[in-house]
Amino acid sequence: MDSENLKPKKFNESEINKKIFEDRWVRFAFGSQGLINTKNLNLGIVEFDKDKTSLTHSHNVEESLYVLAGKGIIEAGGTIHHVKKGDFLYVPENTDHTIITGNNSRIRIFFVFGGEIHIDY
Repeated sequence: MDSENLKPKKFNESEINKKIFEDRWVRFAFGSQGLINTKNLNLGIVEFDKDKTSLTHSHNVEESLYVLAGKGIIEAGGTIHHVKKGDFLYVPENTDHTIITGNNSRIRIFFVFGGEIHIDY
């Protein structure tokens, strides 16, 4: 980590480039892909458009999600969770999960990962 990362820094979401994936866009604020390159702090914002189903996936680290806007379904560990603005969801490490939106709503989520992670799918 370079010395610039050791200083406090304020920035706005609009300053973070969107990384476009097939099923969503992501703005990585902190982490190996973030505007601020951090080792143990990984967070950002992800948005899925209407009628999208993410790839079922898991991570080797814990993840927490907070729904900023919209609504959808998050299937995690075989349980279906209907989520909406204001809801939190904890996803333990190595737990398969999928995010699903309907035809009337996008979903925008603030995510935090515990530990190091790199997302390329």
